[in-house]
Amino acid sequence: MRRLVTSLAMVCALSVAAPAIAAAQSGGTAAQAITDCNDHGTLTAHYSADALRTALATMPADVREYTDCYDVIEKQLFAQLGTSAAGSTTTGSSSGGSVLPTWLIIVIVLLALAALTFGALAIRNRRAEQATGGPEDDQGGPDDPGAAGGGGGSSDPGASGGSGPAGPGSGGGSEPGDPGSPD
Repeated sequence: MRRLVTSLAMVCALSVAAPAIAAAQSGGTAAQAITDCNDHGTLTAHYSADALRTALATMPADVREYTDCYDVIEKQLFAQLGTSAAGSTTTGSSSGGSVLPTWLIIVIVLLALAALTFGALAIRNRRAEQATGGPEDDQGGPDDPGAAGGGGGSSDPGASGGSGPAGPGSGGGSEPGDPGSPD
């Protein structure tokens, strides 16, 4: 029984100490990577990809802002993973992965708002016209005799529309049998 308890205690101690041993064998922890970069400006030891990821995630704001450790650790992580860091402009904060530039998104939103506004105004004007029984235009067309813009339909021969004076005794008539004609 004593042997069983001893061996069980050894297994528990090894399971607790295994991550620390693995981190020490892999080159250290995230805190050690940050300290190494902060002290030397480069990484002088080899760190695992997990340690480098954790270092990037837990890096203090002042170290991230006032040193180039974030870039150094990120470059080392990319080198270990076999991907290229060329074209990577990450400075610690991502924009959310949008493909379109911010200015273009703003322009599209403004155009959409303008279209909605003009559409709402058009609908409001159409409803106002339907409520009053038609458009608010009282000028009429060329065939409307009593309208202000109408051109014909007057039965008065002395009405406007002739050329020259058409008053009585003016002698302007040219048809035979007119009272003002010289026949």
